[in-house]
Amino acid sequence: MNPDWRKLMLQLTLAIGVATVLLFASATTSSLHDMQRKIHAGATREPQEADPAAVMSEIVLETSPLAQLSAGFPGIAPSLHIIRMSASRPLSNIDPIEHPARRRFGRVDFSFAFLVFLPLALVPLCYFIYRKCMSRGDVEKLTSGRSTLFDFSIERVLLPLLASFGFVALVTLACLYSAGLRLGTNELLALISIWVILLGLYLLCWVLLFAYLLLRSTSFSSAVLQYSAIFLTLVFLLPQLSQTILPSIERPKGRLPLIVERQKATLSTRIDDRAGIDRYLQRKGYGALDWTTPLPEVQAAALLNMRVEETIAPRLLEFEASVKNIDNMAIISSWLSPYLVAQYGVDDIAGTGLARISHKKISKRPPSVP
Repeated sequence: MNPDWRKLMLQLTLAIGVATVLLFASATTSSLHDMQRKIHAGATREPQEADPAAVMSEIVLETSPLAQLSAGFPGIAPSLHIIRMSASRPLSNIDPIEHPARRRFGRVDFSFAFLVFLPLALVPLCYFIYRKCMSRGDVEKLTSGRSTLFDFSIERVLLPLLASFGFVALVTLACLYSAGLRLGTNELLALISIWVILLGLYLLCWVLLFAYLLLRSTSFSSAVLQYSAIFLTLVFLLPQLSQTILPSIERPKGRLPLIVERQKATLSTRIDDRAGIDRYLQRKGYGALDWTTPLPEVQAAALLNMRVEETIAPRLLEFEASVKNIDNMAIISSWLSPYLVAQYGVDDIAGTGLARISHKKISKRPPSVP
């Protein structure tokens, strides 16, 4: 086979492989998004004042605006929602193993294709550019002064890279359009623009790193080995190491002890405990009840739930502080790797990241005493 045809077939194979991975990743992300959307259908949503007499009220977070861009943390726990027990404090339905700060690996979603696969696909792409420059003698022309560095960079390096990125952009647009993404508002257009800029800068960093290693190395294979070692460290080893160390620093607290303690407090707190109810009302700044008239059942249940809430409030505060500490440590540790920075950024832009849980403003105003 003619060497030119062989190179063309290899380049075509690479293009088909990249398109296949992007299509598969987009389909995975879209299926997780559809699963989340079905779970959210008909769910109770904020803002809503929960009935103080209710024992439990589930409030599902709103679906993310651009979930087709990244499966994010809903891909870990697609039923992630808020449980408002006894009406006054929220409690995230997150087990320690499902905690948003514990990012899981191995799922080939849309962000995985851009953040992990495309930097690897740069290696064969750079190889094609390198071989083409060597076969045409472009390096000799550059060193002998017959070609300028500007012309070499634009014609031999930048144009092939731009053509490849243009192909990826077209496939990405086709994937997002087939996934149902429609830019109906300026806000969505701005988020898409930020997403494109973030991914562009991320991929540009890997291109510049490979170019730097290639210039310092004696051969292309040596540059590939150095690039692979750095990629493995930044994308796999450091994230896994941080997720191994963080739980030992701040051990995630489960919801089960809170639920058990709440049940015990509910059983030990009596509705007919008039003295206990009066003391509770006085602590809250209210006057004692008039016990000459029977207390309505709904009001009695509400007072019971609020007293139970007061009993477990210290444990609940401890649980919420632990969740917040783990979130903060996960965000701080993400700066150890550009991959983690880009991953958290892509998830937050898509509305499926940690910020969706951490920054959720939920009213904690205690319900009024009936």
